[in-house]
This record gives sequence, structure tokens and C-alpha cells, in this order.
Amino acid sequence: VMIGFPFRETLVSGEPNPFADRAVREAMYRAIDLDLIHERIMRGKSRVAGAVVAPPIPGYSEDLDTIPEYDLEAAKALLEEAGVPEGLSFEFNCLSDGLVNEEQFCQAIASMWSRLGLSPQLDVAPRAVQSPKRTGGNTDIYTLGWATLPMLDSYSPLIQIFHSKEGNSGVFNWGGWSYPELDALVQAAGQELDLETRLQLQNDAMRIIKEEHIMIPLHQQPMAWAVSTAVSEMPLFPDNKPRLWFAQMDSDG
Repeated sequence: VMIGFPFRETLVSGEPNPFADRAVREAMYRAIDLDLIHERIMRGKSRVAGAVVAPPIPGYSEDLDTIPEYDLEAAKALLEEAGVPEGLSFEFNCLSDGLVNEEQFCQAIASMWSRLGLSPQLDVAPRAVQSPKRTGGNTDIYTLGWATLPMLDSYSPLIQIFHSKEGNSGVFNWGGWSYPELDALVQAAGQELDLETRLQLQNDAMRIIKEEHIMIPLHQQPMAWAVSTAVSEMPLFPDNKPRLWFAQMDSDG
């Protein structure tokens, strides 16, 4: 689960966009109490994340899985230094039918950003309503979940989310960012046949994502399932989608 920022010149309101400034993105990150969201909203069932891929995914690096200390005063100082006007209004686009407890954690994050002196306008609606806004660049900050399967490694989010939007790359780059060095690493990884070299290229790309705070990782969400006693086995998968052909029924059921 991640939060993405707009990199275009103006916000939806027409006001100048401060989020293309790395220092402002860092301030927004430092103002989020991730532990509080984990404990209160996710009921301790999520895993607070500092990396954009989970530990089981090839390309994951423990040294990138760190989070900045929650520090509201430091965040305020960063915004002041960047010249972000007090009371700045921006849209925060979330889904009512998306991630686990998404509406609740979006409300909490909006409240935390309000303590910075900003005025986030929380926009919560079904995916069918929000997707056109996101793909069309008609919103500001937004949420995004990505279920990378281990066999795809970290190349999947790198090419589809973090690469510049061009051709078949950057399909989910709704913020409109572009980092040539990042693109070059991702393209090289896509052509590399040596696994160790490929994963190192991907790790270097994710280091740029981390250092630039292109997106804010929040957590890996839990997968909650319930089956009747008639089901003896129902395997779960990282993308949280059911494969009913793998289900086995109790012979007595």
C-alpha cells in the first residue's frame, strides 16, 4: 500500500503544486504516524513497510525497508523552508472499495496532514469513479496497492509504476514523474539475463525511489479469509485472489 504524489506544475485547483519538491514529500511522510495506523486502524494485522516491495519478493532489500521517525515539528519546518503556504488545499483520492480499511486510514492520514496546517480534501468513492480521475491526472495525492508475485520480482512495479510514462511503461505512473537514471536502470534490468545482476539493477532503482520519496510506502495489508467447515483446504496467494480450483472439500462435507 503506497501513497502517490502529483509532479505536474499545478494542482487540480489550479494552485502551484509543491509536491514535486522532494522536501515537501518528505514532510508529508514524516507527518504520518505509521505505527498508530498499524495499531488502531489495521488492528495490528498489517506490516509497516519502508520499501515498495515486500520481503518475499526477489529484489527486496532490508536496508531499504526503513521508515523515517514520525516528527510533526520537523515536517512543519520542511514545509516552511519549502515555502508551502499555510492552509494549502489539495485533493486526496481514496477508494471506498479498494484496500483493507482504506477509507479509515485515509481519514487518519488526512487528519495528520491537517496538523501540518494543510487542508487535504478527502475524496472517497468507488473504484469506478476514482480510476478515471487517477489515469487522467485529475486528482492530486492518491493511494495505490500493488500485489507483486514472487516470480515477477521487483521489476513488475518498477516498470509499471515508477518508470516514466511512455509506451507500455509507466502505465500506473499517475503522478507524472520522470527520472532518467531510474528509467535506465529499469530498462537494463529488463534485458539482463544474469539474475544477480538483474536484481542489483532493480535494487539500485528502488534506492532512487526511496531517496526521492517518489511514493510513500505505508504497509503490507493482511489477507483475511473465511471458509465453512466443509472446506478442508483453501490456499491463499499474494495477490489475495481466490483460485477455487485449488480448494478441497472435506469428504464428509
